[in-house]
Amino acid sequence: MDDQKYFIQSNPIGTGQVFIDSITGLTFGIRHISYDRLASGSITLPKASSVDINNVSPGQKWTFTFDGKEFELILLELNYLQDTYKVQLAEK
Repeated sequence: MDDQKYFIQSNPIGTGQVFIDSITGLTFGIRHISYDRLASGSITLPKASSVDINNVSPGQKWTFTFDGKEFELILLELNYLQDTYKVQLAEK
């Protein structure tokens, strides 16, 4: 019996690059990070169209269902100086 839940945390990702989850098909990308650590980019949830996101900040969450399981994507970090971001995807 496998009770382990899916969990992945990214390394820092540069703006203009995309986080792609090979299991769910989720994509998440940040185009720009402002000095006050607000960002714009896009997200594509499984079996959905891409949606632009604006003024997102660390701690923001997106939840979705895939294969009968609930998942949560969290924006962990926006680094203005290094122009990078980090995300975490976990099965709830």
